[in-house]
Amino acid sequence: MSNLKVLFVDTCHDVAGGQRSLIALLSNVNSKFKYNVMIHNGNKKYLNELLANGVPRENIILINTKPLGLKILGGVKLFFKCMTLAKKYSLMHCNTFFDGLFAMPSFRLQAKKTIFRARCGIDLSNHGIVDNVIYHNASVILANSEYVKTTFSRINSNLAKIDVIYNPLDLKFYREFKNITNEKKKIIAVIGAITEVKNQMEVLKAFSLINNENIFLRFIGEPRSTDKDRLYNDELMSFIKKHNLENRIEFSGFVSDVRTQLQDVDLVCVPSDREPLGRVIFETQLFNIPVLASNSGGNGELIIDGKTGYLYELGNIDQLKEKMLKVNSPNEKLINDAQKFVLERFSPDKTYLAEFELYERLSR
Repeated sequence: MSNLKVLFVDTCHDVAGGQRSLIALLSNVNSKFKYNVMIHNGNKKYLNELLANGVPRENIILINTKPLGLKILGGVKLFFKCMTLAKKYSLMHCNTFFDGLFAMPSFRLQAKKTIFRARCGIDLSNHGIVDNVIYHNASVILANSEYVKTTFSRINSNLAKIDVIYNPLDLKFYREFKNITNEKKKIIAVIGAITEVKNQMEVLKAFSLINNENIFLRFIGEPRSTDKDRLYNDELMSFIKKHNLENRIEFSGFVSDVRTQLQDVDLVCVPSDREPLGRVIFETQLFNIPVLASNSGGNGELIIDGKTGYLYELGNIDQLKEKMLKVNSPNEKLINDAQKFVLERFSPDKTYLAEFELYERLSR
């Protein structure tokens, strides 16, 4: 085992793609180096997911990042907590903008190296001066796609500080090809937190134009913990009721293992606005289900239209509707080619090794 010791900081109050990517990494590095992961003490779902995926309880540090309901107070607390821990670690890896803003400076003040894992482009999550602070406090910005890397040109046209390492592929999603059935009932799934940037409303609008009682829609996920996301969820429900779609749409709520909801799914739709690099896409491809995604953000790095999946122009409801109807004509070659593509490009051995080598290089 390496002498390397890393502090991962991810105090998100929800469990979304970024948290699942970190879980996939941590569950595969136990034999490589020592680490701790610091999370918000109120995020019980995250704690349970970490434990369920083999992260030892003694490796998890809990911290209240919203004392008295104030995140700014939690940020100050996070800063000082990390200050006291810095001498124990080789480097810090931050997984959210909040952590990058408050935790990273504590390590940099003690001449420790830091990594900021950029999982969304800063043209989408524009935090203004916060982005600049994080950029200058990070030893390396670790982008999860070429698209995310290019968004940092807003801060500095020289992108030398930014490395691209794709999210690790979780091989538990690998599934042998199942014979295509002739069942009339078809299910289209939308996976992910119910939030405006995931753009579920666009799918609803297209689905309302499909006059076929044999096609059903399933949303896998729940709103995040913000009032804005709960309001967005209410808007989706109102649209469904207004268009009398209740009998053809279902919501699964939070699911620990999304595979349990995919067994009977025929097509997965990813309508996100500027998705950096969706785990949903390559895990679905690995699971041998075709994917239809918006031609936005990093989706084009995962899908070759008509060959490894389907792309539509973001905002084009009619085009989305027409491509959703491909659920009635499954393409066996496309499904198999997509699985081969992700296995080659996102091999866990490559991504884990690349990240481990980055840690080793920074700690020298």
